[in-house]
Amino acid sequence: MFPPPATAKTQSIADLLRHLQSTIAGGDTVTIGHMLQLFGVRGFAFFLLVLALMNIVIFMVPGVSFLFGLPMVILAVQMVLGFPTPIFPAFIRNGTIKRVFLVRGLEIGIRGMSKVEHLIRPRFLFLSGPHLDRVHSLLALLLAILVSFPLPVLNIPPSLGVIALAVGMMQRDGLFVIAAYAIAAWSLWLYKSLGHVAQMLVS
Repeated sequence: MFPPPATAKTQSIADLLRHLQSTIAGGDTVTIGHMLQLFGVRGFAFFLLVLALMNIVIFMVPGVSFLFGLPMVILAVQMVLGFPTPIFPAFIRNGTIKRVFLVRGLEIGIRGMSKVEHLIRPRFLFLSGPHLDRVHSLLALLLAILVSFPLPVLNIPPSLGVIALAVGMMQRDGLFVIAAYAIAAWSLWLYKSLGHVAQMLVS
């Protein structure tokens, strides 16, 4: 259930983002449900990648980390449980984001993905497979929970981890999977350090 369908393999991530950018028109806001409808049924990893990417490029907008982080948590839970396709409750689909921020974020995302896509290729294939994908799903859940915390800047590292993991799972690139685990460890260290600082301030 985790590998993307054939249509996702023949179209680059940057091209998919360009398609989304060209399809969004009119109105001051865009609903999450409309965005997901435009993505099409691309699989869990693709959804995670796009949501994490959008969280990074417009991270300073209040509430964005929760707006994108909560759907990521729901996706990751469904991955762990083995759901065949993503399912989103109405309160997630009805969430909105200002169109100007979305367009700006997509432009940055397209430029970024265009620069790194030539580095992505199948390798370290022993890190791929249905059983390991379930293990990777637990990592996706951990990272998604960290992203959901309303902590500007600090939720960028786990978002990067989600992107690396999603790319690794979609393209069977074990190097990106390894990078995701390393970024997860770094993210946990950052949050732990923040906890120590907060504890010192209140004591």
